[in-house]
Amino acid sequence: MDLIKLTLKETVTVKPCEQSDRKTVELSGLDRISPSILYTVFFYKSQMKKELSSEAENHVERAKRSLQKVLVSWYPAAGRFKFNETTGKLEIDCNDEGVIFVTAVTDLKLEELCCLHEYKPCYEKLVPKLPEANDISENPLVVVQITMFSCGGISIGFGGSHALFDGIGAFKFLASWAHISSGKDDSDLTLPNHSRDALLHKIYSPNYSRPITASSIYEQEHITAIQDLYGLPMQAVASDDRCWETALSQFGQIDPRGGLVLVTLSVKKEAIETWKRVSIEKGKLSKCSTFDVLCAHVWKARVMALKLHPNTNICLQFPVDSRSRLRPPLGENFSGNAFVLASVSCLVRDLLEEPLHCTIQRIHAAKNVITDEYVKLFVMALESSDKFFPSMRELTIITDWLRFPFDALDFGWGKVSSAALLATPVPETAFLMLNLEESGGFLVRIGIGQQHVDDLINSFNNLNYISIGTSSSSG
Repeated sequence: MDLIKLTLKETVTVKPCEQSDRKTVELSGLDRISPSILYTVFFYKSQMKKELSSEAENHVERAKRSLQKVLVSWYPAAGRFKFNETTGKLEIDCNDEGVIFVTAVTDLKLEELCCLHEYKPCYEKLVPKLPEANDISENPLVVVQITMFSCGGISIGFGGSHALFDGIGAFKFLASWAHISSGKDDSDLTLPNHSRDALLHKIYSPNYSRPITASSIYEQEHITAIQDLYGLPMQAVASDDRCWETALSQFGQIDPRGGLVLVTLSVKKEAIETWKRVSIEKGKLSKCSTFDVLCAHVWKARVMALKLHPNTNICLQFPVDSRSRLRPPLGENFSGNAFVLASVSCLVRDLLEEPLHCTIQRIHAAKNVITDEYVKLFVMALESSDKFFPSMRELTIITDWLRFPFDALDFGWGKVSSAALLATPVPETAFLMLNLEESGGFLVRIGIGQQHVDDLINSFNNLNYISIGTSSSSG
């Protein structure tokens, strides 16, 4: 059902309030692996019983002016893609062309959308839809839509190219914009570092002790994340960045592939704390994070729902931030992509029969191999002439959004009430998020075939870890 009927009030291009020096940002393989735009909608409930129309419009104008200011230090966000004529690789031309900024209104009230965090197709209307372009250099890297609801609530639909920044970079951009919009002093902000030169130099330095000579990604045997996938069904992916040209020129919302459903699952804090405590006791673990236990639980639940053969080789992959793992470190203000994939592989039988703490130990081991050497070799493999993507039945990808600073996204009209992630380039990926609508709770947003939805919900909510001495439901 089409719940949202919008009236578009304004579509403008917001440019930095100060002209930046024209420069080109060379991208690493981590940036170029998926340059599609990722969309998230942030909801803000009205702080008053009835928001005055004029005040809501003032909010929007303040946000627009603040965006002009934040684009001065985040100048690549106002740039455009281009291809390096020599290498054929994507780069960012920092030309101050600007960000698309849309303002819309609706007669709908936020409460009519019920659980805001649950994906609904109508949410696609809350982010800008761009016309098809003839060239990738015509389209922006960041788009924003502010929609005002009749109850006084507001949504910010944000889209940013994954080649521009990773999740940490995107949230820092948003937090900086919110900081300025809320009237705080911009001198308190840490300047971002957009240059990939340090990362590229570490990888391609002529003094690097382990030169890569293999032409195939399969032969990069030092890379655990690739090595573990060797036995899985693979499909080839074009290695030249120009393969993105058609897709990037369209930059529309990415609909879930045929038959896939975007499901949002919830789990209470009490269940997670119980699983963590028992896992530490039974597994003699020195630590166990919320990510560790939730990641292990989601992997088990998904594999169980898919009903794979017990002797099937399966793999779990999850991004790990390498900013502090490279030597010397990239620094927390690095805005580009710095996540590499950690990998765990085993048989279906082993995963489903082992206690939770054993799966968590596998996850810990995968994290521990993400060293300076690992990161360099991983990025080198992305430059290989052969790239492959594994079957998503055997591969489970889990992304951690648990630590992203939602509280920092106060633009002057209150804290985020809820957030919803729209369809992604790999919609089967599971995203772990805080449940902003239930204090202390957690969410899992995951794509799965329609025929597996009921099994996934049942296994997620009723998977009991009897062998480690506990039985608990996710709630």
